[in-house]
Amino acid sequence: MSKSGTKRGSGRPSPTSVELVQDLSEISAPVSGFLRRHRHRVKTVMDNGRRTETYVVDYADRDIDRRDAVAVAVYARGKNAAKTRVLLRRQVRYAAYLVTGQPTTVELVAGLIELPESPESCTARELWEEAGAVIESRTVQPLGPPFFPIPGLSTERIVPMMVELPSDTLDALALTQPPGDGSPFEEGAENFVVSLADAFEMMLVPADSAGDRPLINDAKTEIILHRLGRMLWGGP
Repeated sequence: MSKSGTKRGSGRPSPTSVELVQDLSEISAPVSGFLRRHRHRVKTVMDNGRRTETYVVDYADRDIDRRDAVAVAVYARGKNAAKTRVLLRRQVRYAAYLVTGQPTTVELVAGLIELPESPESCTARELWEEAGAVIESRTVQPLGPPFFPIPGLSTERIVPMMVELPSDTLDALALTQPPGDGSPFEEGAENFVVSLADAFEMMLVPADSAGDRPLINDAKTEIILHRLGRMLWGGP
């Protein structure tokens, strides 16, 4: 895999770990906070009128006006799919850190849709906050229908979007310090550019042999980049 664009070279501080200050689990109600856990007793109703035995389901939800999110394939078209280049982002993802020990996860620019804003307007806002890109909403295109990343556990849908930029503009974004949203959650985040071929390789590298190479183990990023490749160049 090409090393171009995958190493941190900005000179800015990078996350190395996440320090636990306090575990609030015991003193926080399941239905309080940003992400709420609900527990329901339900029965499945069959088309013949029969109902199953009662069972318990847990799911996570947010306020309905911030339930869905966009994830954005920002790309510069190449001569073929392999040479098409995309913007990726490293940022802290605490839940993944608890499993992998790696503080940052590689993914696409993404963010919550804050109703009544449209997915297109949300995309333009997130690209400014996370990449320093100034675009018009009319340049944003959908990339297929929304999907549920974990339909058994969360009500969140990902709305896939795409934005095509000139190649030099894409490169400039990797060198730009994005303004962010003012949250410490985004400190140390960094954007970089890779070819679509390199991105696909980053999805397949075993974690135990990755070394210093960045991996893509984020489902929405893998799904959307595969959609982008198929949309631009066809294939199964």
